[in-house]
Amino acid sequence: MYSKVFSAVEANTLFYALPPLSTIEKWMAESSDGFRFAPKFPKSVSHERRLQSCQEESKAFFKALEALQHGDKLGPSYLQLPPSFNINHFDTLANFLNSLPKDFEYAVEARHVSWFDQGDNEERLDDLLEKLGISKVIFDSRPLFSAEPEDAYEESAQSRKPKMPVRKTAIGPRPFLRLVCRNTMEQNMPWIKEWAPIINKWILEDKHPYIFSHAANKTLAPFVAKTLHEQLRKLNPLLPEFPKLASEGLQETVKEEQLDLF
Repeated sequence: MYSKVFSAVEANTLFYALPPLSTIEKWMAESSDGFRFAPKFPKSVSHERRLQSCQEESKAFFKALEALQHGDKLGPSYLQLPPSFNINHFDTLANFLNSLPKDFEYAVEARHVSWFDQGDNEERLDDLLEKLGISKVIFDSRPLFSAEPEDAYEESAQSRKPKMPVRKTAIGPRPFLRLVCRNTMEQNMPWIKEWAPIINKWILEDKHPYIFSHAANKTLAPFVAKTLHEQLRKLNPLLPEFPKLASEGLQETVKEEQLDLF
């Protein structure tokens, strides 16, 4: 059901452990034509090895990417840097990114404030990504932190999710936005309305953005996506209508499928 409504998914499960090839083949067989997986680099590469001496771990990950690419189900793979991985590790990052196979598309998510100085540090990162054709992940958790938590889901999400500076300029050919919202849609609307014209501009520029919506209660994330799409269609009526979400049974279905896909 998920792939009949949405066109892509963050394959976060690869961050924790690489699934057997049979599982990947099952994902491809059960997902709709045109559906894309955006695999997350394994933590053994990004957080444990910190992008050094990780050839074997990377090789196993690339085999998974090859399978998804062969099945025409591969989107950009995104590398989430550890929170402590800062500008002092720029050379390590540059060496790793330069070593990546050119057959795949990538995105990088920086999580240390030193990468967002609006000066030389940020320019170095942006120039590196532009040179290599790698997208820069935009992580926007402003909606989530816009007020005190109103339920256990929001309290848990606020304790786990970082607050990162937000940049609205697309770096790379496939803008990659991760929007983390609250559970009440009305509270999310200022940011949804803010992002809609930016995303539409990317589309009109013939870019191919990947937009992933999150909510503190994960089962509400599809409704964030639907609301954002509705705002986009107000600006661009040529966009297709968002597939209808069944009011009953959807949340449980999404929850079950997230166990497999995330």
